[in-house]
Amino acid sequence: MVGSVESAHWRAMTPEDVDEVDRIAQIVHPGLPEDRDVLAEKLKLHPEGCFILSNSADGTTLGYLFSHPWKAADAPDLDRLIGELPEPEVYYIHDIALLPAARGLRAGHTASRMIEAHARELGFERMALVSVNNSTGFWVQQGFRIFQVPELAAKLETYGCDAVYMTRILAENPA
Repeated sequence: MVGSVESAHWRAMTPEDVDEVDRIAQIVHPGLPEDRDVLAEKLKLHPEGCFILSNSADGTTLGYLFSHPWKAADAPDLDRLIGELPEPEVYYIHDIALLPAARGLRAGHTASRMIEAHARELGFERMALVSVNNSTGFWVQQGFRIFQVPELAAKLETYGCDAVYMTRILAENPA
């Protein structure tokens, strides 16, 4: 168990991190389980979009982030292997999961800015995500807006009762 944390940093995820990611996913998203193989595949398909939040004092894992190119107005099926990434239209944040010990460190804000910079480097003009676990307010603060896609309704139900598809247009000049 992680005690008080004064600082943390994001680092690149490695295959050795997947077991710890799986453990954290079960804690943070108990109603949205994804098999370990699904998590490992996300890392394999787009490693440059996968990160670990580490406690700066002792290196313990406090959270993780998965992101990758994706189709617009769509979300990946939960707990299913993708096989290969589709022709990209948006940069998609699949998951940011933080243990309670990471709260108050602004790790989510830092991750959002980090992924925005990565999306810009790749030439994307839009980002997308599915907000879950009552996180819509956080994502609105990060510049995302709810985007209604009627064709996504059934898929969003698999993400939980409060799931909302959101997008963000990346301006030419970052704020």
